[in-house]
Amino acid sequence: MQNKKFEELLKELNQIVEALEKGDLSLEESVEKYQQGLVISAECKKRLEDAKEVVVKKMTPNGEVPFQE
Repeated sequence: MQNKKFEELLKELNQIVEALEKGDLSLEESVEKYQQGLVISAECKKRLEDAKEVVVKKMTPNGEVPFQE
């Protein structure tokens, strides 16, 4: 998963959501897809947080993070 681009992960996550919303999967398949979605979602969130940190550091003169959520 590390070698995939953010956009590829997001596309994969959207495909999982669509498959789950269709409702054609068995319970076992649905649970497996849901778990895959959680892993991908966590990776996307981490990458977004890392990107935000880089941007914020570039915006402040001393490299401090001016705000936290």
